[in-house]
Amino acid sequence: MYEMRAESIADRCQLLWHVIAKDTTFSTLCGSLLSPDQAPPPAADPSAERYCAPCMTAFSRAVLVFGTPAE
Repeated sequence: MYEMRAESIADRCQLLWHVIAKDTTFSTLCGSLLSPDQAPPPAADPSAERYCAPCMTAFSRAVLVFGTPAE
């Protein structure tokens, strides 16, 4: 199972969303480590939010490998 967690970037005015596996609480699929005790503030506007491309690529691969039913 996976979840999304945001990281503040660019002087805390933007959010970058990462994918983390439930069994590794603070390690993202791209290899970044997120702080366990600090939740980022909401972005000033929705266009200031984006997804981490390496995390999304790793998540897509995991879904393709593990999400396909066995024949």
